[in-house]
Amino acid sequence: MAEAQDPAKDAIRDSIAKTLLPLEGIDCLKPEQSAVLEHFLSGNDAMGLLPTGFGKSLIYQIAPAASGLLSFSAHCPKHIQTAKYPILIVLSPLMALIKDQVVEAQQFGLSAVSLCNASPCDERRILDGSFQLMFGNPETFVLDPKWRDMLQSTVFQENLVGIVVDEAHKTPNWGEAKKGGKAFRETFGRIAELRSLCKQGTPILALTASADPQTRKDIVRLLNMSKDTKFVEGCPNRINIRLSANRIKPTDNLSCLHWIVSGVKENPTEFGKVLIYCKEFDKCGAVWCHLKAALGDQAYVGKKVYYNCRIQVFHSQSPPELKEHILHSFRKNSSVLSIVIATTALSMGINFPNVRYVVNYGPPEDMEDMLQQIGRAGRDGAPSHAIMYSYAQQRCSKDVREYAKGLKCLRTLLYNKFESVPTTVPLEPGHACCNFCHSSCSCDSASMSCSVSAYAFEQLTPNVVKTSPSLQRSVSDEQRELLREGLYHYRHSIVKGKRLMLSVAQTTGLSPDFIDAVVDDCEYIFSVDYILENFNVLSPKYAEGIMQIVNKVFHDNLDLDDLFDAISDELSNDMEPSGDNHMPPASWVSLETPPEGVLVFPYDNENYDSDSD
Repeated sequence: MAEAQDPAKDAIRDSIAKTLLPLEGIDCLKPEQSAVLEHFLSGNDAMGLLPTGFGKSLIYQIAPAASGLLSFSAHCPKHIQTAKYPILIVLSPLMALIKDQVVEAQQFGLSAVSLCNASPCDERRILDGSFQLMFGNPETFVLDPKWRDMLQSTVFQENLVGIVVDEAHKTPNWGEAKKGGKAFRETFGRIAELRSLCKQGTPILALTASADPQTRKDIVRLLNMSKDTKFVEGCPNRINIRLSANRIKPTDNLSCLHWIVSGVKENPTEFGKVLIYCKEFDKCGAVWCHLKAALGDQAYVGKKVYYNCRIQVFHSQSPPELKEHILHSFRKNSSVLSIVIATTALSMGINFPNVRYVVNYGPPEDMEDMLQQIGRAGRDGAPSHAIMYSYAQQRCSKDVREYAKGLKCLRTLLYNKFESVPTTVPLEPGHACCNFCHSSCSCDSASMSCSVSAYAFEQLTPNVVKTSPSLQRSVSDEQRELLREGLYHYRHSIVKGKRLMLSVAQTTGLSPDFIDAVVDDCEYIFSVDYILENFNVLSPKYAEGIMQIVNKVFHDNLDLDDLFDAISDELSNDMEPSGDNHMPPASWVSLETPPEGVLVFPYDNENYDSDSD
């Protein structure tokens, strides 16, 4: 049966089609882009859940011009009827992303400006409503009275046609406090205030590539979006990206990255661009120093100045001129710069078209960060790789820890999390999917084996790669919690009654992250050697103590009280390292200013909180 005619919807579609006519290289929108834009122009709150590299920015780039055409239609939506010069506000989380978005919009032929660093001349034009797209971060719009007042001016009450929140998954992540702490950027939780300053009926569009079902609910709540918010979801599965998870030993000295050095040395022009993510500044610096030293003279092309270096570091504290150099050079098809080491400051929205390898040296904080970072690879559609190196006790979410183990198809673990109805299945042939599926690939029917050898970044030497567990036990949730309680009790028993110069975690090495990692990996722990190989243990004595607790949980079937008694009676005194093994590292003792978390006065540990770091 033919679809019933809807004049209002037809008018919106007509305005979109006319807006696209003069645009070179864009004949039509993808169905998901069209659906999001139609909902938004209709005046509905909408959320576009579209993959990285899908073209989310095109949606809001088209919106002002399409709104202008709609304003002349007899079926113009109410919120656009007064808009003679349609204006759209776009909130983005990062300055680098905002700058990139402004340039892209201007190249698109739009008048665009950033409120974060507007000149006095631009400020006058902004207040006059002379720009179609106005970009800024939440702090700029929420905290500056000038811009809040602007939203209530006649110009903006008449011409503002909507608010776009880009990378909306960061709204709950950064805008809400974690238990016992403060919000990382509390203005992300106050974006809804802006809507209260706009005319009634001004719609909000939330765009993201990485929001699981719970995050979607949190976004709707924090942005005060309608209960009738329209959701448009695209399949997040990027089939041109092969996934790889590799467990390395805690003692790895960056040798897992030697394939990058070899690739650049052997074929610098064809090897492809590499983007390496680290969570900490110091780790970025360590990777940079290692790769630069390993490449030697080949780290530079020509004169040894920074702009001729193949390797650069990008994080929030990088000098502005260096950030500009990286953003400009890394985007070009042919440039000296081929390796960038970055924090999450370079993980959202930035469009580098031909990155062939995204490497996580250490796991991302959560699956949302992982999806964003992996999404920097292969944005031109060419085959690319997303590679993770991790060891057991690194801090990350439970989902990321499961992914890092590499014991299931990585593609289904990652992408199904971001689908309301999971549809992602392993790719065929298996070697194109992930390293787990590669291990069982039999694409060569004649030999019933895989025709593709293991990739260089997975061919790690025995002293680097974590030994694959040969034994495995079934573990219940109750047993995991019993083991966790036992390890915390063991930690407390070791230092009970002693006066410490350092925190309990630093004295024993049994930090909450360490304990979580042991609990998470307990199905494979059958020997002291396994513990020593795969965990950063301060002393073999502690490894023996941990092994005894594991045995008591899984073999002796003790309850909590009996386990605590056994730890107190049998383990604590026997397993405590003596002499120099118990001393803090010399580098801590000699510091004039102790590192964060180090206690400079001795204290009685009887009442010390065992959950504290």
